[in-house]
Amino acid sequence: MTAAHAFAGPYEEVFPAPSAHTPSASVAHRLDSARRAVEGRFLEAGDVLGKAVDGLSKLVASLDKLGATLDAETVAATTAELGAAATELMALPARHVERREAMERMAALGAHLAGGIEDMRRNLSYLRVFAINIKITAGGISAADKEFGAFAQEIRDCIEDGRDQLDAFDTELQALSGVFRESVAHEVALAGQCGALLPAVPDGLTASAAAMADHHRRIAQAALDVAQVARRVQKKVGQALGALQIGDITRQRIEHVGEALALLEAAPDVSADQRERMSAFIHDLLAAQLRATAGDFHRDVARIGSAMDGIATDAGEILRLRDLAFGRGDGGGQGFLRALEGHVGQALALVEDMSRADQEALKVGGAAVTAAAGLGERIAGLREIKTDVQHMALNTALKCSRIGDAGKPLAVIAIELRAHAGYMDISAQEAMSAVDTLSNDAALLSAAGADEAVGNAGGVGAVLSDVTERLRTAGDAVEADLASLARQGDAMVGALHQMAGRMDLEREIGAILDDAAAALAEGAGGDEGEGLGGPLGDLLALIAKRYTMVQEREVHQAFADSLPFQLTAAEPSTPAAAEADPDDVLF
Repeated sequence: MTAAHAFAGPYEEVFPAPSAHTPSASVAHRLDSARRAVEGRFLEAGDVLGKAVDGLSKLVASLDKLGATLDAETVAATTAELGAAATELMALPARHVERREAMERMAALGAHLAGGIEDMRRNLSYLRVFAINIKITAGGISAADKEFGAFAQEIRDCIEDGRDQLDAFDTELQALSGVFRESVAHEVALAGQCGALLPAVPDGLTASAAAMADHHRRIAQAALDVAQVARRVQKKVGQALGALQIGDITRQRIEHVGEALALLEAAPDVSADQRERMSAFIHDLLAAQLRATAGDFHRDVARIGSAMDGIATDAGEILRLRDLAFGRGDGGGQGFLRALEGHVGQALALVEDMSRADQEALKVGGAAVTAAAGLGERIAGLREIKTDVQHMALNTALKCSRIGDAGKPLAVIAIELRAHAGYMDISAQEAMSAVDTLSNDAALLSAAGADEAVGNAGGVGAVLSDVTERLRTAGDAVEADLASLARQGDAMVGALHQMAGRMDLEREIGAILDDAAAALAEGAGGDEGEGLGGPLGDLLALIAKRYTMVQEREVHQAFADSLPFQLTAAEPSTPAAAEADPDDVLF
């Protein structure tokens, strides 16, 4: 078999592995284990780096999304609304103090009217007694018995009607006074609530407005910081990916050494002395090839480890910046938007209580106006009774004068009846004055309640409700996204650290290359190839055809130059890999 025929065909199909008893067997076995390790570890590293690039892009996008959710215009508008709401909240208690004082005055008027009712009730009782006396006294006067008896009954009927009017007045007044007492109690409770929450709640809103503006500034600054870190990460990823090419390069160069060993094993018939000398020369050459391979491998593996550690550190920095921008840097765990939502919610609860008080005041004022009108009608009816009684008393006095001396006792009673009817009118007039004052206060309260319901507390409530909904929507959207991205980011950083820690390429591959080079060097005898021109030249030409790397050809050429005979130049079977700056691989 010719040398050319013997060395034809792919390594895996034609050239058997060195026999177990040959010195090259252990070297070939170790190189094959290194080749398998290269294929597995570098593929895994490339996958982790690819996922890291995707994860970092998502982390940067999450921060951009956070900035977009609360953009500068929204922050400015919300901050202004919170500041205005805080100012309104501070003003609300003063207006509620005025309303409470108005209700207290109306409650006092109700109590005063209750006293007037008692006066009128006593006056009616006196009038009834006088009416009875008229009937009794007239019974002893023959000329006046029948006429004055009917007249006395008429007075009594009028007085009984007055008592019915007064009882109805008393019932309506008690109901109204009960409403006043409940309203005053509610206003006092609300004042206590305001005292407990003010100025803490408005101050909290003001602080929240300032915190929101500061939050937006933090987002903007974090975005700038993340952009710088992202550029740094991009460069490191490029360095790592560029350095990962050493895996494929090393695998090919290991295969080329293995192929050369197989070619040496399958060399055509030569004498034992020539084969030994050829083995020594080739082992020396391949040891140099492995040393060069190991040197490049050690250099680039160090770059890979440094780049992956740097990427993991930078990814952790991006996570920290994200948490800082979102308000988690202090370890509170709640999130900035949720904390702000809580402050606004507390203010909203107070405003809602005030708004309910406004509505209640509007209702109480309207009811008081209506009730006061009814009370006024009752008092007008009582004053008519006074007029009727006085007319009756005057008629009694006139009739007594016609009777003569016998009618004088009746005349005295009629005078007293007329005087007490006047007292009744004084009490009714005082009650009417109190009712008028009550009606005016109720009208003012009703009008003020309408204003409060339309604006002030109602307006502040609308603003705070809008802000609360806006913050809740933003918080839900951002927190849901960041919760998922936080898990992905933490997993990515963990994977990078784990990969950097367990990818012991130096032990799994680098050490094998060093050991294999040392083993081959032990089998080298420093033979200079004298007298081996034919077989050695053919073998070196076939080995040279397999080289794809400049470094391999350079080492081979150095050995070829040392030979005492001229080799036929052999072109590589595949184009040589172009050298490139690993930093520029992605750019």
